[in-house]
Order: sequence, then C-alpha cells, then structure tokens
Amino acid sequence: MRPQDQPTDVRSALSAALGPAFTLGRELGGGGMSRVFMAREEMLERDVVVKVLLPELAQGLSADRFAREMRLAAGL
Repeated sequence: MRPQDQPTDVRSALSAALGPAFTLGRELGGGGMSRVFMAREEMLERDVVVKVLLPELAQGLSADRFAREMRLAAGL
C-alpha cells in the first residue's frame, strides 16, 4: 500500500500516540519517508510541527536517518 493510500491510519495512530496533550491539526505534507502535521500543544498553548516516520519504514536504516534528521531540526 502506498503512503498516500493510508492517511487515516497514520493520522489515527499519531493522534493516539500524542494523547490529550496535543490536538492534531492539518497535514502539512510528506514524502516517501514521513508525514508532517500541525498540532497544538495544549498545556503550553502553542502550535508545533509533528513529523512522523511512516510505519513501514520505522526499522533499520530509515529509523537511523530519521533520528539524525530530528537532531538536526532540533538545533534550528
């Protein structure tokens, strides 16, 4: 199944993983490796961006690459 064919599955799983601390907003985009969403961090009343690795890529080298990208983005 192609990533664009499973938007509800990724959105539902992400919403469940974030729990009530975040309200998931619109999807900003994505590619072959991940999807990016706006979200609202309720406790701090701020908007954040959440990037999630697609489930079928969440192992091996893809996960390592994703972790490096997160560290780089955190430094911005």
